[in-house]
Amino acid sequence: MPKIALKLKLPTSIYAAIEKDNKLFAGGSVWDRRQVLWSDEVGKQTKGIVYIFKKVKNSYQKIQEIVFPHMVYSIIELPKKQLFVSCKAAKGAFNIINFQGEIIKTKNDKAGQGVYGSFYNKSKKEIILTTRSGKLEIINSQSLEIKKKLQLAQKSTRLWALAMDEKTQTIYAGDYDGFVYIVKRNQFTKTKKINLKQYYKDNQKLEKGFGPSVWSILSYQNKIIVATRWHELFIFDKNFKLTERIDLGEDISHLEKLSPTKILIGTRYGKLFSLDLKTKKKKTIIKRKPKLQKENAIWEMSRAKQGMWICFADGYVIKII
Repeated sequence: MPKIALKLKLPTSIYAAIEKDNKLFAGGSVWDRRQVLWSDEVGKQTKGIVYIFKKVKNSYQKIQEIVFPHMVYSIIELPKKQLFVSCKAAKGAFNIINFQGEIIKTKNDKAGQGVYGSFYNKSKKEIILTTRSGKLEIINSQSLEIKKKLQLAQKSTRLWALAMDEKTQTIYAGDYDGFVYIVKRNQFTKTKKINLKQYYKDNQKLEKGFGPSVWSILSYQNKIIVATRWHELFIFDKNFKLTERIDLGEDISHLEKLSPTKILIGTRYGKLFSLDLKTKKKKTIIKRKPKLQKENAIWEMSRAKQGMWICFADGYVIKII
């Protein structure tokens, strides 16, 4: 079972991290979740930040901070030793920085009004995005200009989860109302829409207007695994026939591959599990209770040279091996 190899405690919230060129780039906001309660003002006014750490022997030393107009929710690698950093509001939503921490280019996102998920599509040298306005956007990875956009969710509904099968150029996205969308990149049209509410016909939450928000999607071993905040994994085959449904008893915030038979599962309340998809055995790896807020979500995991980086919203970045 994976174990903790390294723990970094940062002063503010963290939602994404990536290790490149012997450096760790950890992004989030300047909001100290451990000391300041969430409010509408925090959501609207808080700036984003990327902390840069340099690896020194077996530890990491902070060498730089970059401040952005709003909270940083995603960091992905681009060619030429560059990173794409996205923020969750229109101003300065798209950013390219290099491994030296220099901002190369910045663009606003009035169409999407901010980004939740991002994916670099290598074959077309483009970035695919899920946005706050419910749009799926494709932008040029150098100019950051929007090439294509497609309204998937209702305009008032956030489009959050994002995954892609690069071999088939199929995009999977999920929204806050519990819909999963399948888009063929080459045609860039919605080919299928699955309403997860159909599996909750007697649920009282539906009567109150809530849906099983889709926070993570994983394309894995010829399966599509969909995770919801109503505790469940929905496992579909490539034709999107439901093959399994697993209740994990936790709001699921993120999924990641661990091995050919196991996945990592992060929860809204600061727990990290491994799940064997054959035996269905679940093992707890980390528990980090929220210090002040109601939640301490794991919104992102990323691969290190050895192991995996796990990002906890309360400001911890933990490496497991």
